[in-house]
Amino acid sequence: MNERIAKLWRKQRVRKRLTRALGVLGSLILLIGIPWLVWRGPYALDREYLDREELAKGSAALVSGLRTALVAMLAAIGAGVALVYTARTYRLTRRGQITDRFNKALERLGSEHEYVRIGGVLNLEQIVQDSPEQAAPDAARVLVHFIRNRAPKAQHSRRKRLACMRSGDNTSLPVEPAADIQAALTALTSDVMCLHADPRVVVLDLHGLHLAGAMLPSVDLTDTHLEGVDLSGADLNGATLAMANLKAARLTSASLIHVDLTHAELAQADLRGADLELATWDKTDLRGANLSDASGLPAHLRELAHTDDRTVLPAYLRSQGEGHRRRLRRLRRVSSAAPATGPSLHERGPKGTSRAHEPGKQR
Repeated sequence: MNERIAKLWRKQRVRKRLTRALGVLGSLILLIGIPWLVWRGPYALDREYLDREELAKGSAALVSGLRTALVAMLAAIGAGVALVYTARTYRLTRRGQITDRFNKALERLGSEHEYVRIGGVLNLEQIVQDSPEQAAPDAARVLVHFIRNRAPKAQHSRRKRLACMRSGDNTSLPVEPAADIQAALTALTSDVMCLHADPRVVVLDLHGLHLAGAMLPSVDLTDTHLEGVDLSGADLNGATLAMANLKAARLTSASLIHVDLTHAELAQADLRGADLELATWDKTDLRGANLSDASGLPAHLRELAHTDDRTVLPAYLRSQGEGHRRRLRRLRRVSSAAPATGPSLHERGPKGTSRAHEPGKQR
């Protein structure tokens, strides 16, 4: 989870704690503060103007005042109980209104017209903004099913793509998502949705879909199912893909600047021509991945990520790797060709002769 989502979680916790503290404070004022003010308030506020002897003579007034105070206290308690029930009724009424709005949004999502479906997605997003705790999990489930039903299936096989091109059927492979699908993706990956839709309950599963050209900058796709998804040409700048499953995904020419790929599974993924400037590579699985013509890769990529012999790297990384291996082989040859024994340097003369044979050194 990125820093923005963590800040939203902290704000939500602070808001809940503040609401509870205000409720407890109000209850204390109602149950303790008002009786204390009725009973001891005059003595505390007007003690300079009260005469104890005169007060002792007015017993009848004291009794009537006590009765009046008790009646007022009971009225205050009754008003508090009525206020609690009023708040409960308000919550129930509001929940019913949210349910009615949710049902109307579902009806719009099933429309034949694209603009009506977009309106349904926007209605769901507004409902989540108004009542996130109640509507976010259900709205996330609905949006996932909507995207899976409306988006075409990815076709990674070259034979299938050629067959579609020969038959003239290019409707299943759009260059960018339809407007209603893009709106659903934006709503599904919003901060409020990610904050209140529990990932343990709502599984973000978009595997095997054709979402080429999708606009998803700075989204949080942590631990999502994106196996075999086609995101070629997509905008994922600043996105968080930590622990995401992207096996056999197609990300050709995608913009992945400053993306977080910590512990992401990119085995057999197609990343040809992708822009990976400032990407975070920490234990990323790149076994069998195709990174040819990809830009922004670090020189020590093999040390950061998991690669194998099937991993295809760009030419500039392959040349660096070959040069490093060539230098290692040269060092091994030099070390193996060096003599095992012989006179040390401090025992040799100026021309490599031993000091024992220098003139004037013999006894």
